[in-house]
Amino acid sequence: MLQHSVYVVYGVAIEPPEDRRALDSALAAQRPAAELTGADCAHVALFNVGDTDHVLLGTTQKSLEPNELLPASDLAAQPVGRKALRRMVEELGLTVLVGPDWLLVHDLD
Repeated sequence: MLQHSVYVVYGVAIEPPEDRRALDSALAAQRPAAELTGADCAHVALFNVGDTDHVLLGTTQKSLEPNELLPASDLAAQPVGRKALRRMVEELGLTVLVGPDWLLVHDLD
């Protein structure tokens, strides 16, 4: 039975990297999110949509439950997240397809 997941991610959609190990290593090398403090710290996470149909890097995520309404105006800009995403993308030479922005995701599990 298929299950649907609907969520929003503040992040970027990237071209799937040829060498996924460099991306995985960079993500693993980050300090744990619980240890981050200060105005310029954000943890970057990996989101795969479908069978890697879309690869996202994001700093903030909110799941939506069935019948839940989330006004787009509640999704504030994320300057700290933008900075962390830009740093990760530039360090790894990734190609950004979309973003940084709030990305609405409908995934099948």
